[in-house]
Amino acid sequence: MLRMKRQAGFTLIELMIALLLGLIVTAIAISMYVSTLGITRQTVTSVRLSQEMRTVMDMMVRDIRRSGYWAGGSLTGNPHAAVVSGGLPVNVFTSPKSSDSDSCVVLSYDYDADGAATIEHLMGYRMDDAQGAVEVLWASSSTLTGDVDCSVLPSNWQNLTDNSTTVITQLLFQRLPSAASFASAAARSIRITLRGESSSDDRLVKELIEEVRVRNDI
Repeated sequence: MLRMKRQAGFTLIELMIALLLGLIVTAIAISMYVSTLGITRQTVTSVRLSQEMRTVMDMMVRDIRRSGYWAGGSLTGNPHAAVVSGGLPVNVFTSPKSSDSDSCVVLSYDYDADGAATIEHLMGYRMDDAQGAVEVLWASSSTLTGDVDCSVLPSNWQNLTDNSTTVITQLLFQRLPSAASFASAAARSIRITLRGESSSDDRLVKELIEEVRVRNDI
């Protein structure tokens, strides 16, 4: 007589253990995936913050460095040399929209190098605490003939930074002591401090500091 073979299988306990191990492995895999996504998102946010702040800083450095430039035939009669309040081509003021002192800079230079004996271009950068942004103003005007400061400039300032991605928390301009140089000229420098954070993650903070020499100071 043929004997029936007993079929061997998993017991209930073995199935439960296998299921538990499977769930643990799945949970570890999901956790690693979520962690990788978080690191990637944080990296992208950090890069975006750095790029936006660096772009803004480079723009301010470029314009401040060129303050007072005039393509005219001589240094005498330079309309940009003393247009800003204080008799300077560039000067530092307090922004009317910031609680910090020295949070605005105003300057003038012959941006299109046409050498005309008029004020070709006035511009300014300032801090806006309420919006958490750097504001910029390019004011092509020949009506503002002198003694211009941050409050005299027109009101059509525009946000230079996007506060939906980057919140600027500090913008400071510091005039550094002048140093004598060749030909009896004075080399004026301005230190810029720009500090900001990501609008989506306030743990991501960036600070940039640049010292700019005004090349056309006389």
